[in-house]
Amino acid sequence: MSQEINFVSPIITPAGKLVLLGMLSIALMVLDNRYAALQQGKSYVSAGLYPLQWAARQPAQWVSGGTAFLRDKQDLLAENSRLKEENARLNMQLQLQTPAARELAALKTLNRLQPLLAPKAVLAEVVSNGRIPQTNRLLVTKGSSSGIHIGDPVSDEKGLIGQITAVQPATAEVTLINNRQSVIPAMVAESGVRTLVYGRGETLDLRYFPVSAELKEGDLLVTSGIDSIYPAGIPIAKVVSADRNSGTPYYRTVLTPAANLSSSNYVLVIPQKPQAAVRLPETASEPAAEQETQE
Repeated sequence: MSQEINFVSPIITPAGKLVLLGMLSIALMVLDNRYAALQQGKSYVSAGLYPLQWAARQPAQWVSGGTAFLRDKQDLLAENSRLKEENARLNMQLQLQTPAARELAALKTLNRLQPLLAPKAVLAEVVSNGRIPQTNRLLVTKGSSSGIHIGDPVSDEKGLIGQITAVQPATAEVTLINNRQSVIPAMVAESGVRTLVYGRGETLDLRYFPVSAELKEGDLLVTSGIDSIYPAGIPIAKVVSADRNSGTPYYRTVLTPAANLSSSNYVLVIPQKPQAAVRLPETASEPAAEQETQE
C-alpha cells in the first residue's frame, strides 16, 4: 500500500522557526557590527527601497494636504467674511461719527467766538425749524430763564443767522435773516461802504448799493453795528456776483448767506446793548435805504 504525502503539515514546526529566526537575527547583528561591507549593502538596499517608501507615503500626504487645503480655505472664507463685516461696521461707525465730528467742530468754533462776540452770549441748540418752515424760523433750547430777550441777534460759527422774535421760559423762536421782513445794517468788509441787506425768503438781497461804490464778486458783507442790535463785524453774506444795471444807479447782485441757515445745530444768542430796540425792524422804504447807503 502506497504512503500518502501530507502537504498540509509543516516541515518545520513553529518552535523550530522561532529558533531559526532568532539565530539568523543574532548572526545579522554580529555581522552588522563587525563588517562594514554589510552596512554598505544595507545603504544600497535602503536607496533601492526609497521609491517604494515614497510611493507608499503619497496617499497619506495627499489626504493630509487636501485636508489642510480645505481647512485653510474654510479659514480664509471665514476670515474674509469677518473682515467684510468689520469693514461694514467701521464704515457705519464713520458715517455715524461724521455728523458728530461736524457738530464738535462747530461747538469748538462757537466756544472760541463766544468771548469775542459778547461775554454773556448764550450757547443754544436748534431743536426744530418750526411748524411752518416757509416762515424762515427756528426753535432753540434756551429762553427767558437763560436771559434771552426778544430782539437778541443769533449767530452760528460762520455768520449771522437771525434775531429772536418770540421767547418762552425754556425755548425761543429765531427769525432767520432771509425772512422778507428782515433788514440788516451792513457794510462791505474790504471797503467799509455801508448798506442794507434785505431778506428775500429763499436768499438775501442787496437792493440799493450804488454803482459809484466798488463792489465785486467775493466781497464779504458784515454787520455795521450802527443799530446797537447786531455787533459790528459778524459775517452776513458773500457776494456771488455784482453787475452794473444799465438804467439804474444800483448794482444787480446775487448773495449767499455766510451762515448755515437751515443746517446749523448750535447757535450763539448775543445779548443786545441796553439801548437797543427789542422788535424786528420793519422793511425800510426805498428813500430811507438810499440815505442809509454810503460810500
